[in-house]
Amino acid sequence: MTKRTQILVGLVGVSGVAAGVLISRGCASAGHAEAGAIAAVSPPAEAGARTLALAPAAREKNPVKVAAAELSKIAGDIQVVGTVAFHEDHYAVVGPLVAGRISRLLAGVGDVVRRGQVIAELESAEVGQARADLIAAQARYVAADANLRRENDLAEKKISSSRERELAQAQWATEQAGVRAATMRLRAIGLSAADIDDLGRPDLGGGVRIRSPLGGTIIERKVTLGQAVERATDAFKIADTSHVWVTLDLYEKDLFRVHVGQEVEMWTESRPGESFRGRVAFIVPEIDQATRTAKVRLEFSNPKGVLQAGQLVTARILADPKHETAEVLAVPRSAVEQVEGKTVVFVETKEGFERRNVLTGTSGGERIEIRQGLALGERVAVEGAFLLKSELLR
Repeated sequence: MTKRTQILVGLVGVSGVAAGVLISRGCASAGHAEAGAIAAVSPPAEAGARTLALAPAAREKNPVKVAAAELSKIAGDIQVVGTVAFHEDHYAVVGPLVAGRISRLLAGVGDVVRRGQVIAELESAEVGQARADLIAAQARYVAADANLRRENDLAEKKISSSRERELAQAQWATEQAGVRAATMRLRAIGLSAADIDDLGRPDLGGGVRIRSPLGGTIIERKVTLGQAVERATDAFKIADTSHVWVTLDLYEKDLFRVHVGQEVEMWTESRPGESFRGRVAFIVPEIDQATRTAKVRLEFSNPKGVLQAGQLVTARILADPKHETAEVLAVPRSAVEQVEGKTVVFVETKEGFERRNVLTGTSGGERIEIRQGLALGERVAVEGAFLLKSELLR
């Protein structure tokens, strides 16, 4: 074999080896692509995932109910941050209706008061004069009533003329009207019917009691003992915190999906794991020109007083089914849990349950979309998931 022939054979050999390497790499790339396509269809197994098997006694005491992941139409909830405010129908600003000086304080900030309870007393010259006017009017009425009785008796005996009886009748009516006018004046400056009935007490003088118009908590007191106050001074602020409002700013594009009476779920950072249920009470029919939003007012019961005015909250307006979208893979909302900062569901297996990390999407009503991590038909825990979460964290 000549030297030239040996060189050609060598080059052919090197080319064959290079071609083999390229073919090998091409096959490897095709294999990886096929594996990636399979991974996109089937959820990958969790790294280090373990099967959660509950003891029969535990399952009997706390049964775990399951449901299949299925295609559902979801309208889409609206989630937005809002602010808690006092319910204006359960809130009052209280003060005197007449000028005077605070003579007694019977309640302070933080005190819980009932409707009609006396919270302060005021000494007023105007009230004293009004009391005196009523006492004088009552005395004149008593005299006019006695005179009328006498004239009626004399007229029946033909001793007095009918004109004298008519004059007595007119005087009686006038004095009766004077008593009513003096009584109405006392009521107008803040005295109750019971206060007016106590006119005979010599210690009352020009005193007038300030009463709470509703049951609630005193959240602010702006007067001190001996302070001179004017008519309509804001002396107390009282709120019944068992009912609150939440105000939201809702974008114009979302308004068509909201109506009065729609259910709302709300939660706060100060009470993790606890949610509150309320409803849409009012939608302000005006769009803010700067933000393109409208005010939406929500109503919530707050029997324990845990929601406080000014507090920031997150509210989710539950979707109306008539605004449903295309079908998506979804599970009941109760199936989704938070574990170590990740969103998970517990998938039923032959041995028990398996934790599965998922990516959620749109939520609507009691269902939530699963965009990744779960396949159609897989069964997940929908009741008792918290028990499985506790078992996982042990």
